[in-house]
Amino acid sequence: MEIITELDGDEMRIELRGRLDAAWSNSVSKTLQDTVHGGSHRIALDLSQVNYLSSAGIRVLVILTKNLKAVGGSFRLINPSSSVSEVLRLVGFQQLLDSFNSSVVIQKPILKDDKNSEFRSVKIGENDFEVYTLNPDSVQQGLVIGNVENKLAVDLKQTDSMPVNNDTWVIGQGVLGAANYTASSFGELLAVSGLAITLPGNDPAHPDWMQHEADLVPEVTLFHGLKGVGEFRYLVRFGEIPETAPIRLSDLAKAAMEFCVSDTVSFVVLAETAHLIGAAAQVSPETCSDEFFNFPAIRDHLLFTAEPAYADDTCLIVGLIARNPQCSLAAQLRPMTNGSDLFIHAHASVVPFSPVRKGLINLSESLQKLMVTQTIRGVLHLLNDDRDGVGAGESFLRRGAIWCAPVNFKEEKPE
Repeated sequence: MEIITELDGDEMRIELRGRLDAAWSNSVSKTLQDTVHGGSHRIALDLSQVNYLSSAGIRVLVILTKNLKAVGGSFRLINPSSSVSEVLRLVGFQQLLDSFNSSVVIQKPILKDDKNSEFRSVKIGENDFEVYTLNPDSVQQGLVIGNVENKLAVDLKQTDSMPVNNDTWVIGQGVLGAANYTASSFGELLAVSGLAITLPGNDPAHPDWMQHEADLVPEVTLFHGLKGVGEFRYLVRFGEIPETAPIRLSDLAKAAMEFCVSDTVSFVVLAETAHLIGAAAQVSPETCSDEFFNFPAIRDHLLFTAEPAYADDTCLIVGLIARNPQCSLAAQLRPMTNGSDLFIHAHASVVPFSPVRKGLINLSESLQKLMVTQTIRGVLHLLNDDRDGVGAGESFLRRGAIWCAPVNFKEEKPE
């Protein structure tokens, strides 16, 4: 079989020549998957030169239709041969047969009753963005919780827990739930808009998560970290054009600061990954001591991505970026690069690849769909490994969405 691809505007046209059977279904499926990975959510499949279609080939078409529908894309057939048309008619896939007479099969959804659906295009450096205004006056209220230098208190109380509502984000060292936890279970944690994810310190091989369902609102307890409450001001899309080069996480965060015109900005990213760089504690903070980073024990305490990891997956990132942060906030952040006046703290959770719907999307609804697979491949504290000659660099993202807002911080006073 021959497989010929050609990008026509924002639609990828793929021509097949030969038999679409079990022998070729995997190759065709990979081509279609690579097309979606490349950012094309509109696909036209030319089957005029396909003289045989088996059940294996039909499954490829059905899966593609389902995946594109989930992200508001489109799929159409171009001039299916008589044999292909007959097979599709007999198995009941009339929708696929009808599609070659229509330019768009699956309509891109529009958020109902949204008055700010218009976006503005902005170019910063080499990166193109589409910026949607969600709430132009929104300023979140932030809170620094705990002291990163302190050892874990043995008397953590029920009042230390906090619900993860739709207007709440949290990052730090923590645990799911308000009770029934042990000190050894504290680990890397991120939470936003009704979804909480953690890497338990006593079981780092099994990331855990809790999601808002019906009347269940996730709760988390922090050893130390950051919390923000309030609406996001902007939704910013990046990598919307197929085959766009990946963008650095640092460039995304700096763009968020520019859009929000603020020196302290929270951000949530839902994106397809090029790769991630970071570390994750493999033990609870209660085990921390002055020797934590000493060699060789550190190999048991910390998982570090010495080279790019989690390529071609999908990730959720919750973070904060600030220029010259003060006092306790500064203790929660790290310089973006050596000598920089920008400081950042960001946690990421990784799931199997799922294309991020383009255009204006809702954060809570997107997170519900993110966990459909119920699989978490990893949880990382993202880093910029800028060591001369040996550093792995920083995280790069292909395309997705970033929600951002300015944040005003206040310190939690100890009792």
